[in-house]
Amino acid sequence: MSDNKELAKRCALTWFELTPEMAREWFTEDAVYESRSDKGIAVKSPEEIYKLLDLYRSQCDHFEYRLLNIAEEGDVVLLEREEITYLKNGKSVNVPVMSSIQIRNGKIALWRDYWDLAIIMNHLMDGEVGEQATEAFDSYQEEAQKREEDENRELTQRKNYELEMFQ
Repeated sequence: MSDNKELAKRCALTWFELTPEMAREWFTEDAVYESRSDKGIAVKSPEEIYKLLDLYRSQCDHFEYRLLNIAEEGDVVLLEREEITYLKNGKSVNVPVMSSIQIRNGKIALWRDYWDLAIIMNHLMDGEVGEQATEAFDSYQEEAQKREEDENRELTQRKNYELEMFQ
């Protein structure tokens, strides 16, 4: 198995064990993780990827995985897998996931996960655990959006300053 496939497989099948150190080892500094679920969220940097995945796993007891297919073309690895998600309320559900992982210089630069949020919401997210998970996810999404808006505002201010300097 190629190094790219090995890294993508390790990441997709063991993200539940991810530490901040592993995130810095696995991901480029400008890495992006995109969850292409109904509420599709994108985060940038190893630290933000770790925070998002840590938030998700904080709502869960554990996961089990089954790799169905893996393919590689150039610097892109595609993984089809099933994740059995066990929540702290004792419920579990099998979630089909398709991942597209782009590798650059031996690290993950882009990771997109495609899965149906409705599967989890309909089967798992009820009662107190579901409310906590939804609140935590919404809060994180709001914080990530605010950080992105702040970054865009700073970038716009810098560009305007540079334009003023050259006029």
